[in-house]
Amino acid sequence: MMTSGAGEAWTRSEKSETVMSALQIIGIIVLCLAMLLCLGLTVFSVPGNWLILVLAVLAGAVEGFQKINLFIILALLALALLGELLEYLVGYAGARAKGASRWASLAAIISGIAGAFLLAGWIPIVGALIGAFAGAFLGAFLAEFISRGKPGQAYKAGVAAMFGRLGAILSKLAMGAAMIAVVIYRLV
Repeated sequence: MMTSGAGEAWTRSEKSETVMSALQIIGIIVLCLAMLLCLGLTVFSVPGNWLILVLAVLAGAVEGFQKINLFIILALLALALLGELLEYLVGYAGARAKGASRWASLAAIISGIAGAFLLAGWIPIVGALIGAFAGAFLGAFLAEFISRGKPGQAYKAGVAAMFGRLGAILSKLAMGAAMIAVVIYRLV
């Protein structure tokens, strides 16, 4: 029995589209998992949102910049920058909420970053997180105590700075989650 060449071509074309769709689905799943890993790294003071942006650009390059185009990349860049800005503003506002001085609020931001970097190398996995909270507390506490000389007020400023740091991390995570949502929406 002979089959027509057109029928075979149709079958091959149909199969290749199915395989391509399966490969696209697998690629999107791998991309999502990698982006979620990057989002989780943000908690540990790793620049996860910037890694998400890099992955989005790579995904755009793989798909020919049809779905992840320049406009989307610029929107993701804006979200990453907004995440950075919110991280500092929320941290600052957290310390100021309990009456901390400007110096104590700035000290909380700087020492929170320094603490994250310092403890990241000493305590695997959670060192950066512990360092960020401890650094924010100590920076605000010391700056407030030195400037006002009141241990009770300094303690309140330190605790407020820790909660400000938590808010900063959560705001940065929210921006990263929004970035992932944009990429998934565009690819699906």
